[in-house]
Amino acid sequence: MVRRPLWLAIGVGIAFLWLGAAHGVLLAFAGEARMAQAAPKANRPAPPAAWANQTAVTPTVPAAAQESAAPADPPMDISDIGDSPAVTATTAPTYYIVAPGDTLYPIAVAHGTTVEALMAANGMSNPDLLHAGQVLTIPGPDGELPDPALMPVVIAGETLTQPLIVPRGTITERLTSLAQAAGPGSPYYGTTWLTYYGRPTVEIMGILGEHSLEDLTPLLRAQAEAYDRANGPALTVTPAFHLVYGMATKAPGEDNSHLAFMADEEVMAYIEAAEAEGWAVILDVQIGALSPTAAITPALRFLAYPNVHLAIDPEFAMVHPGQVVPGDPIGYVTAGQINLVQAVVNTYLAAKQLPAPRILLVHQFQSSMIVEPEKIDTTTYAARVALTLSVDGWGGPWGKISKYNSFITPGSPFAAFKLFYRWDEPLLTPDEALGNRPFRGSDFFIEVTPNLIIYQ
Repeated sequence: MVRRPLWLAIGVGIAFLWLGAAHGVLLAFAGEARMAQAAPKANRPAPPAAWANQTAVTPTVPAAAQESAAPADPPMDISDIGDSPAVTATTAPTYYIVAPGDTLYPIAVAHGTTVEALMAANGMSNPDLLHAGQVLTIPGPDGELPDPALMPVVIAGETLTQPLIVPRGTITERLTSLAQAAGPGSPYYGTTWLTYYGRPTVEIMGILGEHSLEDLTPLLRAQAEAYDRANGPALTVTPAFHLVYGMATKAPGEDNSHLAFMADEEVMAYIEAAEAEGWAVILDVQIGALSPTAAITPALRFLAYPNVHLAIDPEFAMVHPGQVVPGDPIGYVTAGQINLVQAVVNTYLAAKQLPAPRILLVHQFQSSMIVEPEKIDTTTYAARVALTLSVDGWGGPWGKISKYNSFITPGSPFAAFKLFYRWDEPLLTPDEALGNRPFRGSDFFIEVTPNLIIYQ
């Protein structure tokens, strides 16, 4: 009778021990489950807390330094943490400079946006292609982009962890010195010119030959509106029809000039259509077998119309011994010849007492196309002639931008940049062509704001 209660007590004790062990195991499993639920996904690493306080132009502190300097995180209640919701932008649009070790996801989190939004704003196709010193555009909550004038330029010092931030300046501050000094009488005063180039009915020569005059007008207007948005409030846009008035030809013609000039009636149709819109016309002559001054002379009479301007194209000047056709090999003009053309235009405008100044555009896509460019006179005829150097050449953006930056400096005359709808791959956007933004996905800028953009 005594032994039975003893064994009963022992049995009850063992049962409690088993229940305690089981409860401990259950608690451990529950804890692990909550920890797993709270932990970030493998492809979404949680950023250090210090990143949340970065500004757009401050390089990220290296991870090792952050760990030693950042205060310990406060205790976190993880009982109710689940998968993170989709992140939407919560900060104002700005710029961010990539530091060594940065990845796109922590940058997105720090600025309250998404990887996808960052990739779209920066023209990126691969989120892993980042490099130290790269400037990222950070979109705002509604996808708006920051002011291009505030985009920094990064100049690496001895280490990329301490970049020097240099303001690029506004769209007007990046103009050539001559363009910045242009007064109210200049055709470039407070405006960017936008031209459609070509020869009527000759499709291969550009967009102006691909459409009727009636169809060109709304197309040019729409393109001008895109540039007006890119210009911002600082500049307006002046659209223009850019006619190849004197076209180089293989056949020498009756006068052996290797030039075919447009009929007066055809030229007047474009002049009158431009006048009706408040636009301009540029008459371009490809020189051929004539001297530059002789080639431009037939166009001078059209200067009677205040919205008419002129251009010469050295590519088709037949200046090489034994040359049979224009453009093969590529021609050239000298600085002295450019000065003579300026003198002829200046004299004609003065003699006829016509409104001035007028644009005189000179095309160039090889350094050899203008001989001794340092001798070009930019002062003697400036009251009546707005000399403009146009950088041509079709192809990829790296070659086009490099060529423009090598030919055009702040000390150049007025500047023009040519784009090709058919042959540029990819075609630069208005912001890229004006130097407001780098070519998408890169740090490669047009350095000097063009005064005139040509679409061929």
